[in-house]
Amino acid sequence: MQPLKSPHTIRIFLFVLALVISGRVPLLAVSGPPLRTGLWMMQPIKGGDKTGALEAQVRANSHLSGVCLHIGWKDIEKEPGHLDFSAIDQSVAVLRHIGMKYELGIKPGVDTPPFVYQQGGQSFETHVANPHRANFGAAVVIPVPWDPVYQRNFSRLITQVGERYASDPLCVSVVLTCANFNSSEMHLPKTAEDRAKWNAMGDYGAKLLEVYKKYTDEWAKAFPKQAISLHLSQVLDLPSTFFERIVDYGVSKYPERFTIQNCQLTGRKEDAGIESYDLIQKYQDRAHHGFQSAAGFSRGGERMGSIEMAVLNVVHAQGEYWELWHGDGVSVETTAAVANAWEEAKKLGYEAYKEKLIAESRYQEQSGGHHRGKGRRGRRNAGLTPEA
Repeated sequence: MQPLKSPHTIRIFLFVLALVISGRVPLLAVSGPPLRTGLWMMQPIKGGDKTGALEAQVRANSHLSGVCLHIGWKDIEKEPGHLDFSAIDQSVAVLRHIGMKYELGIKPGVDTPPFVYQQGGQSFETHVANPHRANFGAAVVIPVPWDPVYQRNFSRLITQVGERYASDPLCVSVVLTCANFNSSEMHLPKTAEDRAKWNAMGDYGAKLLEVYKKYTDEWAKAFPKQAISLHLSQVLDLPSTFFERIVDYGVSKYPERFTIQNCQLTGRKEDAGIESYDLIQKYQDRAHHGFQSAAGFSRGGERMGSIEMAVLNVVHAQGEYWELWHGDGVSVETTAAVANAWEEAKKLGYEAYKEKLIAESRYQEQSGGHHRGKGRRGRRNAGLTPEA
């Protein structure tokens, strides 16, 4: 590399360096086009006769760009090393027949097979604390994410899944699961009793960071052409620097594929001020990113809010894709409304679309950097996301 000799060149270099340091120009830019764009439908894998309904639903909705297939680990591996891919294969066959792109998500956490614990894997006993879940209050168990028995089995699973689906050009994304609770998000049990258990295990922040680095690499190796999607959410009491170190690691190694996702998109108010949304904003020029609705529009009520305000949040963060709950995804009317509003907002831009919503009395004010939710859920909104 030749040294900088021209004073003019030196001044330009120092000017750009100052912008990078100030944060006005990203040190690393997103490399390559996004592998996922548009509206996607969340779809649990059920197999059997349900695949016929899936084909009819997807064919009927031209607004969908892809389908997010998700299944629990214990549903495909009852015995160690003996994986039953039939349910996944049936759903994938439907999507291949249609020519529809898909994301594959396999969840450990509460869906870890019992044989992991029977082999001596360290378990963590807790209760479901999310009142929105059907099993609220139930006693459940998850593996300790850095336990070697758990990791040996889960790593083998990832390799075998990759061998089966990574070559499919319609499989464009996988979810970066590894340390999970009830969902594919980064949640871990965090009641006062739970926190005491984690504290007794030592420096769980450092251990979890190594877990995420390990599985970022393992998912990326097993699926070398797919997006590797990390579903952001609060992990115990760990600071934002914990998440930033994970994202920085993924972006530095896989700039064309590493993706961060906010799974708490709402249309109640502007989401700025919630840490997961702010992380998306911070990395929007450096990492591919997208959103998942916090609830369904078609269910009504105030949990999700309005389509227009949700669109404003997506456009403000320049979201590349948007995952809709299943009920919204199968509704042609709902997806058409979302697609039309999103297209209008992208053409107008964030500021102009916001002014339009204000003029039409459809803009919802933000209060104190966080949403004024009611009850338990409103209080939890100050974090990355409520516990899954």
